[in-house]
Amino acid sequence: MTDRSLLGPDGSALPLPPDPVSPVPDEVERGLAAYRAGDLPAARALLTTLAGAGRTASSGHAAMALAGLELREGGLDGACRTWLEQVAAGEDPWLGPLAAVMLTPAFGDYSSSTSGEVLLRNLAAQLTGDPATARTGFEEAVEVDNDAGTRAVACLLLGNLLLQSGEETAALKLLTDVKKMSGDVSADYARYLEGHVLIGQGKRNEAATVLQRAHRESHPARDGDKGLYPWIALRFGELLAGDALGLDLVYDQVEAAGVSEGDVVRQPFESAMYQKEISSPSLVDVGFNLFPADFEPVHAGLERLKTWSDERYERARRLVLALYVHVEDSRDEPRTGGLAELRQKLDLPVPR
Repeated sequence: MTDRSLLGPDGSALPLPPDPVSPVPDEVERGLAAYRAGDLPAARALLTTLAGAGRTASSGHAAMALAGLELREGGLDGACRTWLEQVAAGEDPWLGPLAAVMLTPAFGDYSSSTSGEVLLRNLAAQLTGDPATARTGFEEAVEVDNDAGTRAVACLLLGNLLLQSGEETAALKLLTDVKKMSGDVSADYARYLEGHVLIGQGKRNEAATVLQRAHRESHPARDGDKGLYPWIALRFGELLAGDALGLDLVYDQVEAAGVSEGDVVRQPFESAMYQKEISSPSLVDVGFNLFPADFEPVHAGLERLKTWSDERYERARRLVLALYVHVEDSRDEPRTGGLAELRQKLDLPVPR
């Protein structure tokens, strides 16, 4: 029987929910426990094996844990950077953007000071499974650091940590402070995180405004970061796909530019497709390639997401359903046939 649980009372696709925080897999936690117990060789061996075992949620978490381990042992360069590049290229909407930010020159510049080195030690604690230590260190830096750039990074890291702990009100205040103190990648990342909060609060028009600005200002052509940009574009695209008829900015663009709703929804996915040399979330492939009805890369993206985690695959199902009304055209037989095959594979109903 076709799954109708993803439809609202009126038969339309339900909006995509906020991205959940993926738990640290047990096997990765065992490697982190060895590290915290002082057995660095055992921790590195176990985590390295996991990180190299394919494109999965476990490998992503293991690579980020190794980045934290190397960050504590030798700083942001060398092996740490290699592991961060693997994480940024993965599918995790929390770890991937953080890794991309950590790879930026701006982040490296802020961390080069004495107070920045303290921040890195606390970030390493977070990535290696000691969030309490990390939180204390970030809070102290927010209170006492006099350098605006380093303080902005401290607010950003603390806000990210609080969000993953469910403390959204406190996190939102910190992210607002970041935007006041910084105009670079820190502000872009703050808006990415702020969009998550606003979506969860049901403030979808506010989320669209924040993410639209982040999408515009984080573009590499405007000195944004190539690694962070695809994640921002994806979050913005998912929001537009899930609620195009209810968002003011979609209506405004349709009225002002004479384009279709589908054109507005497609644009973030299309922009992300051309900025994937660092971060390459497969949901971008799924979202973009549905519009030209190029189903081979859609199915390939779905398979990568299915391998990564059940949660990411389920999100891809919801994205396909949300985009269906924007890409369906009964006059186009190959498109209609391809969509029918895709719906059958994903056990999806036909939305209104």
